[in-house]
Amino acid sequence: MEATLTELRRETTRVVRPARHGNKEVTITEHGEPKFKIVPLPKVDRKQALKALMAIGPVKFLPRK
Repeated sequence: MEATLTELRRETTRVVRPARHGNKEVTITEHGEPKFKIVPLPKVDRKQALKALMAIGPVKFLPRK
């Protein structure tokens, strides 16, 4: 999807929705030229991340406030 910088300012939710709900990239143009790209971040599997941290060494979790 492609959107202008003005559209991003006025309709942020509509412009970023394709990246949020799928694996689509959104290209933001300025004066008709592509300048920025919004891409979805990969999901993190927390259990795998914890295992990777524990494999590195001792892990101490601070209590939540």
